[in-house]
Amino acid sequence: MSNKITISQVGKSAKTYCDERLEALGITPEINSFELVRPSRTKPGEEIRKVVKFFEPDKYNNISIHYFKLDHTRVRFPRPDAKGSNDFIRKRLFKPSDNRKYSQPKGSAHHPFFPPGILNKFRLAQKIEALYVIEGEFKAFKGCMYGLDIVGIPSIHGFYSGKFNQEMHPKELHSQLAELILVCQVKKLVYLTDADTLSVNWKEGKDLSKRPTIFYNAIVSFRQSLEPLLDNQDCQLKKIYFMHLDSRFIDDAKGLDDLLSKYTGLNPQREIREDLEKFAFANQYFRGHDITNGKLTGLDRYFGLTNVTDFYNKYEKFIGDNEFVFKRIKYQYIASEGRVKRLRHEDADLFMRIGADWYKIIKKNDKYGEPQLVLIPFRVGEIARDYKKHPDFLESIPKYDSFCNEPDCSENYKQVHLNNYNIFSQLKHEINAGEFPHISKFLKHIFQGSADINNNIESDQFTVALDYLTLMYQMPKQMLPVLILVSPENGTGKSTFLKWLKAIYTTNMVILGNEQFNTKFNAHFISKFIIAIDEGFLELEKKAEKERIKMLATADTVHLENKGVDQKEIPYYGKLMICSNDADRVLKVDEGETRWFVVRVPVIPKENRDPDLEHRMKKEIPAWLHFLKHRKVFHKKKDRLWFSPEQFETDQLRKIQETTKNRLDRVFEYWLKEQFLLFKLPVLKYHMTHLVETLNNSKTSKYKIDEIDLKAYLKEKKGIFPDKLNKINIPLCYQNIEGVLPGESPQITFLKTTQRAYIFRYQDWLTEEEILEFNEPFDWSDTEVQDMIKAPF
Repeated sequence: MSNKITISQVGKSAKTYCDERLEALGITPEINSFELVRPSRTKPGEEIRKVVKFFEPDKYNNISIHYFKLDHTRVRFPRPDAKGSNDFIRKRLFKPSDNRKYSQPKGSAHHPFFPPGILNKFRLAQKIEALYVIEGEFKAFKGCMYGLDIVGIPSIHGFYSGKFNQEMHPKELHSQLAELILVCQVKKLVYLTDADTLSVNWKEGKDLSKRPTIFYNAIVSFRQSLEPLLDNQDCQLKKIYFMHLDSRFIDDAKGLDDLLSKYTGLNPQREIREDLEKFAFANQYFRGHDITNGKLTGLDRYFGLTNVTDFYNKYEKFIGDNEFVFKRIKYQYIASEGRVKRLRHEDADLFMRIGADWYKIIKKNDKYGEPQLVLIPFRVGEIARDYKKHPDFLESIPKYDSFCNEPDCSENYKQVHLNNYNIFSQLKHEINAGEFPHISKFLKHIFQGSADINNNIESDQFTVALDYLTLMYQMPKQMLPVLILVSPENGTGKSTFLKWLKAIYTTNMVILGNEQFNTKFNAHFISKFIIAIDEGFLELEKKAEKERIKMLATADTVHLENKGVDQKEIPYYGKLMICSNDADRVLKVDEGETRWFVVRVPVIPKENRDPDLEHRMKKEIPAWLHFLKHRKVFHKKKDRLWFSPEQFETDQLRKIQETTKNRLDRVFEYWLKEQFLLFKLPVLKYHMTHLVETLNNSKTSKYKIDEIDLKAYLKEKKGIFPDKLNKINIPLCYQNIEGVLPGESPQITFLKTTQRAYIFRYQDWLTEEEILEFNEPFDWSDTEVQDMIKAPF
């Protein structure tokens, strides 16, 4: 179910989120309404007038923010299908999603937000003494209500010019802003930010210099974007300022809209405006800097970016005595020494020494665009060269005795065990109780069965799959069968299943193609918790790789092979998965093999396909993991792979076994079944010479049978050995079938001999359906039966 709340759910009498927000800001319906006036294109000399609203609720209780250009027309953007254009509308979300409070159409660019006062002044070409640029539409609208000439931008970098589906141009001011400055002859331009401009949010390992650097770079870019206007002789712009609300208002009135709303008396509001108009000399509500000269002298120091001591002094109340990272180096203030002490460079955590070998952790995208953490060998000399300005860098790099593999999905995860580096990465999902309808429905589609999330059934395909997924999460060291998803059609969800697991287990899972799996060096996948081979992208050399896959399915240890580095033996807990479009021949499966959990996945009907399914399932991961964490495994442990082979044996597995049998298997089994169904004898005895001669002389066999191969087949695959020397009767044919009376059967002609014979029993070779046929008597009057009996074997 969608978590969006519609207006109908809010209720007709209840206030919408838009109503509440506008009321808090003092924006009445009259103030929110504005008459757009623009010249008529079809009737010269006439004007078109239209009353519009800047803010109104949408059907999901978000606030729609309407944008208008200086010529009083709607801001529009090209549609993704290149067929026409749509109105540009930003949304203030009622329920922020993924920490985003605002959203705008995908593929649309940044645009300045012009309140009514600016639109009127531009239409009348009225002069503007000082123009303020501020992040946020509501702040700009509130400032306009109090007589400020102010423009809103969607972000601190939102003054850039942007084109649809093209990169932004950081040094190019948005054309509408430039036009406003020229037409209204703006003399002073102010870039205004909030009271939290000089603040940082401490978090362990977080580089605290990034936020002030972003603000500093935004101011630099803003100033650079104005250079063409300052060089333009027709432009009246003379002064450029950077200002922000005083930091003492950070908890009381962080933004301009809060400040103007909180101080509602006439004098305070006048004081606020008067202080704002002092620009670089503001000292009551604001702080300001003149950045006209473009050199921005001292601005980096103002943000505490010149050195770590200045930085700590600037942001001490946010950092306290915690360790903190400044420009990728870790520091801590030592009160007893009265100074900031350098601890180590942040990059040191990207390197490590395992035994005598040096490594670096890098990020690489896989075929799905998902980042993978990869450990690569790295020369210690290059490390020293890259960080020569940090003489203690090598000493700060962590050093471990060896690798270890300790998969742990719980909150008790540890990166280091007995000074050995754990190659299993911690899962960092937040786990919360909740519903996961999309995951539940999707898994039911993949694994089918009669059970469901809340009802378990012994040996049911769906219940086995749930236990499989539960064991992976709760007991990651437990060996499990190889999961194989097959279907000859596309559009079944096999690849989506792998991507969903990848979203859960992140860097602990890898999705490979054949070339990646078949490479000599295995460090990129052998240490992974889940190794998935997706045939949707390539042809898998099934015969060549089967033994390797079988070994990995039940191995306790493996050798980690990295180019240029000695092999290292590590514990192995990998879970193998294969997705294939070759449903009946994904790999050769012999009888008696008990490590394959094969599921044939049906096609998802086109009308039921959801293009946003992956995104929806990712959002349900916290609730799904909460379910797995508390779910009790239904099947009791019965085998090294937990399940007994019978519990996960499927019809598709049996079909693969039949389809991929060796030629010898197929020929012999077909011939022997025919003997049982022809003579209807419960036991047949043949010696090896007779078997080889009969099979090789049969008109139904195109291939010659080798005695050694047949002996090996009977011994190794069927567990059948020749009996002691004894007399046997070998059935050859029927006698006098034309003269058989109703209810009688013709006599069988036997070859009587003394040999060491192989003994075959019908119940060991016939299927249930074939046994029914075996027990039914022949209708000897049927000419088809007579023709079959006469046929040589």
